[in-house]
Amino acid sequence: MTLQFLSLFILAWAALIPLLLGAAQLFGRGLSERLVQGLAVAHATGVLLATFVLCIAFAAGPSSMVEVSTPPLLVTHGYEWRAVLLIDRLSVTYLALVALIYPVIVHFSRPFFHREEGSQRYWFLVTLLAFALAAVSLAGNVDVLYLGWELVGVSSVMLISFFRRNLRSTQNSLRALIYYRLCDLGVLGAAMWIHHAFPSSEFTHFAEDAVVPTALVVAFALLFGTLAKSAQLPMSPWLHRAMEGPAASSAIFYGALSVHLGPLLLLRTSALWMPHTSVRIVMACIGLLTAIFAAFVGRTRPDAKTSLAYATMAQLGILYVEIAAGLHTLALVHLCANAGLRTWQFLRSSSLIQDFQDNPIVGTGVRLQRQSNLERLLPASVRGRLYLAASRLFWLDSIQWSFVARPFLGLFSRLAAMEDRLLEDSPSEQRSH
Repeated sequence: MTLQFLSLFILAWAALIPLLLGAAQLFGRGLSERLVQGLAVAHATGVLLATFVLCIAFAAGPSSMVEVSTPPLLVTHGYEWRAVLLIDRLSVTYLALVALIYPVIVHFSRPFFHREEGSQRYWFLVTLLAFALAAVSLAGNVDVLYLGWELVGVSSVMLISFFRRNLRSTQNSLRALIYYRLCDLGVLGAAMWIHHAFPSSEFTHFAEDAVVPTALVVAFALLFGTLAKSAQLPMSPWLHRAMEGPAASSAIFYGALSVHLGPLLLLRTSALWMPHTSVRIVMACIGLLTAIFAAFVGRTRPDAKTSLAYATMAQLGILYVEIAAGLHTLALVHLCANAGLRTWQFLRSSSLIQDFQDNPIVGTGVRLQRQSNLERLLPASVRGRLYLAASRLFWLDSIQWSFVARPFLGLFSRLAAMEDRLLEDSPSEQRSH
């Protein structure tokens, strides 16, 4: 009973502050900076304390898995839909990670957004993210997970374009939105098919659902749905463009929590896809190729945040390989360690120049070398070609533009022209003349 109450309390408290700030934004009410920051601090503190109590109660409890189900929230044609929460090692671990990192971001953001235009909007989006991450962490069925999954994407896109007067920020947020929506179709399609063909949509029944004939298709759809959030190939080019947002949002989204939702979803649904070798092979290949791609490209980036973005992408690729190999405990430890390290690095990236100025090595004429021993084994001509290809993202942007974006834009422009011609020749148009 204690675990059920604590899990519901965490979600209710996590939803309360974003509702208040969202209502203020919706009705155009400008709240004082002290009040908004106080609400954000109270929000982070409440999530942290409640999660700490939940972790203690879970560790002391007799059961390693507790399922919480609400009363029916939707009843139609004999079907009852319930929100289901699941408290186990995975959910508690990721929720603890959220509860530890979120207050750090709030503390760092307070001086950063002091008297900053649009700060109330920032705090609304960050608190909304905390609720979305708590929902994904505690989700016991695919419906609750999809709710949090979509809210994470919305807050991510809006924070990339936080500086709305900068045209490049809005363009990059639109690019991230396209990648998100494309892969979210995979999660949505998997959710629809789970309700259609599986006996139950709850994660605790996925071991039995794995024998359903269409389980393989659902597993591939879920794998495809994780690619954009975790910036895996071929959905990788948006990540370095997301660095247009504030440093604090880059830390919590693209260094710590949001980008790790892909591995979290794979770990949560592992009972469904683990029996299918083809899914594991594809997952491992995607992760390995992404790690190699990000390792090469990251070494050509001239700025700190972009280099950190590709370093995070490379580690995520390794996580995919670990999960595909069945090393789930190692992957969970790796996930938490990588999230903590990237949070610190992203938050320190803004002061990197000052750090080098204060470094006594810089003033001694010592040149810092970035070349590894493996690179020295390659001929100079090969290193030059690799550098050129990596600096151009191995032409991934050009390939996607030529073979995906341009054909779709051409199709839609032709359909728009056809619609204009049909409307011009319509009887109502002729009678108006």
